[in-house]
Amino acid sequence: MSEIIISCKAYCKVILHTAKYPHCSVNGVLLAKSSSKNKEIEFVDAIPLFHNALNLTPMSEIALTQIDQVASRQGLVIAGYYAAHENLQENSLEKAHHRISEKIAENFSGACLFVVDNRKLSNQLDNVALKVAQFSDGKYRPVDINRIILEPSHALNVCTSLLEQKSYKSLIDFDNHLDDISLDWINDTVNQEIEEIM
Repeated sequence: MSEIIISCKAYCKVILHTAKYPHCSVNGVLLAKSSSKNKEIEFVDAIPLFHNALNLTPMSEIALTQIDQVASRQGLVIAGYYAAHENLQENSLEKAHHRISEKIAENFSGACLFVVDNRKLSNQLDNVALKVAQFSDGKYRPVDINRIILEPSHALNVCTSLLEQKSYKSLIDFDNHLDDISLDWINDTVNQEIEEIM
């Protein structure tokens, strides 16, 4: 089985989204290089979606259409879906299934489903706090954690620094954007903070 590579930017934004709304379930999508269809998948960015109502279908469709347009201009595709459950003990992949994850699998053959493992979150990140499943033979199947590679190798340290600086306060998800359309869901500010620490 091929490796699943997650960039520092993608990983940090997933964790920051979770940290910004610790009392809520959150979700989002991950963008991969469109050239990574058959071999390894390289996730290069994450787009935070919702923290209020994860199942608002019309809002999801609007969000995915806008994200798809931006991604395709950058040579990227929506290839992953992430979720963090509000219950700190809950980290099952089964409960993370969502219409969005099914839609992604229809359009990208090796689509991945990520669940934030709340029990591995702390002020000092030592382990990858994700559980992963990959779409294969008609359903999402759990992936061995050894197939997950964070790049660069010091990505956990970068993420820890961002949490210490409370960078999650400036993270914008689609819910925030819908409340105030001047807010940028691409998160240039957070992207810049990640680049500076790296």
